[in-house]
Amino acid sequence: MLGTPQQNGVSERCNRTLMDMVMSMLISSTLPVYLLNRVPSKVVSKTPFELWTNRTPGIRHLHVWGCQT
Repeated sequence: MLGTPQQNGVSERCNRTLMDMVMSMLISSTLPVYLLNRVPSKVVSKTPFELWTNRTPGIRHLHVWGCQT
């Protein structure tokens, strides 16, 4: 179908470049692995932490990415 994202090569390359940049920044930021267990996915509405422990994870100690305080 004409005009779909799959057919638009320029925007797809731009999106891929942006995602590659974000992934490289996340990898180089040395984020703790346990953060992955506190983030919900599209497949399941709960986080992996909630599925394992049946309680909501505490995230008050987390800061905005790039924030020094």
